[in-house]
Amino acid sequence: MLEKIDIHLTDHCNLNCKGCTHFSPLSEEFYLDYETFKKDIDRMAQLSNGRIKFIFLLGGEPLLHHNITQFFPHTRFLFPKTRIVVITNGILLNNQDENFWQSCKDNKIELWVSDYTLQVDYKKFEAKAKEYSVFLGYTSTAKSADNKKLWTKYKLDIKGEQYYANSFKNCTVKNCVTLKKGKLYTCPTIAHIEHFNKFFNQNLEVSEFDYIDIYKIQDYDALCAAMVKPVPFCRYCKPLEFEQCYWEPSKKDINEWI
Repeated sequence: MLEKIDIHLTDHCNLNCKGCTHFSPLSEEFYLDYETFKKDIDRMAQLSNGRIKFIFLLGGEPLLHHNITQFFPHTRFLFPKTRIVVITNGILLNNQDENFWQSCKDNKIELWVSDYTLQVDYKKFEAKAKEYSVFLGYTSTAKSADNKKLWTKYKLDIKGEQYYANSFKNCTVKNCVTLKKGKLYTCPTIAHIEHFNKFFNQNLEVSEFDYIDIYKIQDYDALCAAMVKPVPFCRYCKPLEFEQCYWEPSKKDINEWI
């Protein structure tokens, strides 16, 4: 079975992270259309018979989507045993109304907050989650001794001169299977490279061999097998040349990604 799939409800974000692997600082404003989502999630349910362990609804920042709760009931209906998770930076959590919290409760939606140590009242939304019996946890919590958030900068080879199999073998994000516009990608870099290409006028090519079309494949086991194999796009990645640093805002400089 697929361990998890990521689905962007937005591509853009209200937090500007240096070297974001989803390229959100470079993205134009985008909100996932519900009918597009429904068509794709229906197809995934048909293919998998509900055999997906996690579905991550994220971005970008998913709470920027004004109709975020619209995505919850149908996903839960199709995937009754799947852990459905909204991954957020938490900035907008205290702005959510009672309907949001009730929908999270009714549909067993988990909230995972990426901890950037922001000027946010974390205790307030922790109390709200407790009130509604909604699971709330934290991710990306690594910090230095002086409480600075630790960050990892992944590097791209814009010439595509890496050996794709080695890149895949050493990749740490290859389990981030991403569903976008009827296609499954082995990682978010491939799915969202369009923002990097457009912003910096580059052409890191995504070919028909870099994804699975969920409307053409009929065998779920073959789909799962394809998600753990290298693809041609892996030649653009240099996973062994990542850089440990502190989190900081993006300056939208190409050197943050290469």
